[in-house]
Amino acid sequence: MSIQLPPSASYKGRRILFKYHRLLSGLGRHPPNSISALQELISEGAEAIEFDIHALNGGDYLFVHDETLDRETTGSGSVAACTARDAKLLRLRGSSESPALLSEAVLLLRDVARSMKVQVDLKDQYPLSDEQARSVLRALEPLRANPRLRVVVGCLADWNLRTLRRLDSTLLVGLDFAFYLDAAVDEFPRLPTRENVHGYLDDHPLGFRRAMPVRDYLEDRITALCGLVREPAEIYLRKELIAQAMTDGCHPVQIVRRELGDIVVDGWTLNAGDRDADIHLKTLLEAGVDQITTDTAVQLETMISAHAR
Repeated sequence: MSIQLPPSASYKGRRILFKYHRLLSGLGRHPPNSISALQELISEGAEAIEFDIHALNGGDYLFVHDETLDRETTGSGSVAACTARDAKLLRLRGSSESPALLSEAVLLLRDVARSMKVQVDLKDQYPLSDEQARSVLRALEPLRANPRLRVVVGCLADWNLRTLRRLDSTLLVGLDFAFYLDAAVDEFPRLPTRENVHGYLDDHPLGFRRAMPVRDYLEDRITALCGLVREPAEIYLRKELIAQAMTDGCHPVQIVRRELGDIVVDGWTLNAGDRDADIHLKTLLEAGVDQITTDTAVQLETMISAHAR
């Protein structure tokens, strides 16, 4: 049965865009980062979609979140050591579907005849050589040539975004500074490694001791981090960072807009089944985000409608 997926929701006169994280809709019909999920989003009206890519050995890119195959596929070992041919012999966990290749997605998206935003989340964090960066740009050329598509490349590795932009100044990029400042979430081992005196993950010297009020510390850090990449098209803020900062008297969304102007601010990742999902949703809505990254857009639309009453 076909269902029209919600591209956005309305809250206090503002349009909040849903970004379909890992190509998931909340309907549970398809595995994440899969071609079948992408087909659903294209045909059923999603406006902003996101998928993860990792470079394969010998060319092409695989739609997986992790740098290894083990958790998401029936394979094992490094994604970077796997070829496209070998990848297509694998299956996504819990599915009979093979992992998706970027080249396959390009065939579906390059001729899309309606407006869509496509965020390509580049998961490779080791510094890209110019040759590797050019390979990424070449792979995305057919998508960027479609005037209906707004293609944005996101990457936690800001150094890779700078390399891509040096080679192509017209590339739209999305900045996430979670490697430098984040809420102290216990998600997975990553940077920053230290919880500072203000209760944030941040290795910067300003967090070694209480040299200033937490609000001033946050304003200084967020202001500085907005300059990591020149003129980003979007900025991505973890929902827990937004909530913690606002509790500490700092409004990160307002600081971002003051520094970067008319920019899309995304709150990530909020799913309807998360603990305290309704509280986090209210925080994101009141913070003034333009976009919410979610695996469950269908359910979030209902939740936002309840808040808007």
